[in-house]
Amino acid sequence: MENSDLQIRQKPDSERLLSEFLGRVGMEEDTVYAILYRPSYCYRCEFAIPTFYEDLKRNNPNNKMLLITAYRDSVAARGYNEKNNFKADYHLYDTTEEYSKIFSFTTGNMLGLYQLKLCPKSGVLITGGQCTLFGKDFIRQLVARSERLEPRLFPVDSLNQAEAKTQEPVFNLKPYPWKTKDTRVELNEGSFVSSVYYNPKIENNHFFFTDMLNNGVMLFGKTDKGFKYRTLIQANEAEKRRFIAIPDSFFDRFTREGSVFYIALTANMIDDKHIGISYSLPQIEEEEGKKFHFAFYNAPVMLVRDIDNLQAEEMIVPDFNLEASKYFYTHFTFDVFNNKLWYECQKLTWPHGFEKEDIAGNTEMDPFDNGFYNTFNPIMASFDISSGKRTELYGKLEDCQRISNTGYYFLNTVFTHHGKDMLYGNGYTGKLYLADSLNIGRNEKEYKVFDVDLSAFPAPDTTKFYMEEYGGLYHPHFTRCITLVRMNAKEIYCLLKYGVPRHTDPQNERYAFVTINRKSGKTTERTLPALPEGTRCLGYGIRNEHDCFNPFVFIQEGSDYKVRDFISK
Repeated sequence: MENSDLQIRQKPDSERLLSEFLGRVGMEEDTVYAILYRPSYCYRCEFAIPTFYEDLKRNNPNNKMLLITAYRDSVAARGYNEKNNFKADYHLYDTTEEYSKIFSFTTGNMLGLYQLKLCPKSGVLITGGQCTLFGKDFIRQLVARSERLEPRLFPVDSLNQAEAKTQEPVFNLKPYPWKTKDTRVELNEGSFVSSVYYNPKIENNHFFFTDMLNNGVMLFGKTDKGFKYRTLIQANEAEKRRFIAIPDSFFDRFTREGSVFYIALTANMIDDKHIGISYSLPQIEEEEGKKFHFAFYNAPVMLVRDIDNLQAEEMIVPDFNLEASKYFYTHFTFDVFNNKLWYECQKLTWPHGFEKEDIAGNTEMDPFDNGFYNTFNPIMASFDISSGKRTELYGKLEDCQRISNTGYYFLNTVFTHHGKDMLYGNGYTGKLYLADSLNIGRNEKEYKVFDVDLSAFPAPDTTKFYMEEYGGLYHPHFTRCITLVRMNAKEIYCLLKYGVPRHTDPQNERYAFVTINRKSGKTTERTLPALPEGTRCLGYGIRNEHDCFNPFVFIQEGSDYKVRDFISK
């Protein structure tokens, strides 16, 4: 646990901060066992919460568990914990990310869920990490552990602190004098907005986004007064059981225990009348030859709904064939056209859980081997809608990834289409490629949104090869990223983020709207204004009204939710 890829340590000289942090709860115990997590950021990790609690109590009923929930809205977070029946002896709601002043992570930010052993009065973290194998042996070792982990500030964490200073000129970009127009977003009684996953969308008077704590797509329709809430789109009962091949009694038990997950990802309009939602459904089956031994998998699908009557239509099921593939497909974002489903694609290599011994010596899979960049390294894949089979792989890694030896570490594949033309690229590289969808990879036109300054790169640090922290050495050089693209017959439109790479924080990031003339390649960048103090930013997007595009931001002011459109003068 302590030495996994996703490690946690107490920052040096933070004992007083930790003691005061835990002191809010009023615990009298000298030792407490805790889970630190951010709700809905890793649904499958949350299975550890009830398991950890039950295992602690089996070991000794006097063991006390603290659940530290890091979320800006304590009321919504408390409701989430209650809805999911997350039991604990003590609850602490961290609404201002105080934990980040106390703990350091190998990834620079908290990813997933961490089990901790803490001494509240002295403010000491005895041990902590991400456990992948629970049970009585793990709990027994955790209870017996008395020697303190040495406090440490991980290198990536140090870089993140430095970035706050080095990026100040970037965040002080002079705004363009936009005209603005606010549209009210009206919720129903009892409904709420927590946080938005990826970008909110406005397509031909339909406003929608994936809400993290609601775990579904919130859909709004246009009225004379603004956008009015219509429904929360989630998998229906038939869709939930599509890949369940075990008796109902076992399925019902697993559901009660919290080990069955339905995860809503992003949504897009796939034509004028249908909305598609990328979803992860549970696939549970009995292991071959092992009665009452069950295997749990994730089934990636795209749910389809009629945008007017909300009726469910036949889902699209891509065949990722993970057991036999050397690639994996991130179905967080997607596009649909030419009877194909398009996803981001990556090789199964560092930094996604692979150690040196897994890939060293294999040129095709090792990004720290210079020969890796002479092999085929696609960033996008297409799947046939009818059969689900993969039809093709597309794209390449760029020079900035080769020179830095970072492989797929800095990857954010963006894509869109208009007519028969496909536009795609890696948002971190500043390059986009336009091609006839039947000839991707051939006769492509390249557009440059921004330059990555290769001359400023530090030399690769071979002592950190294969470590998670290696990629962090290049964070200061990848602070721009195209997060969304759209196009019509004449222009390309990009949402450009300025901020910490591989991290989403719209409240503290800056954005620009970039237009590119498809014929000449001329690029115009207009910075979006910073939001007023006290305004909560839920996310930026690009409004599409019948192929007319403009940027917008989804905001909260007090109890009011609004869409603020930016209109160029």
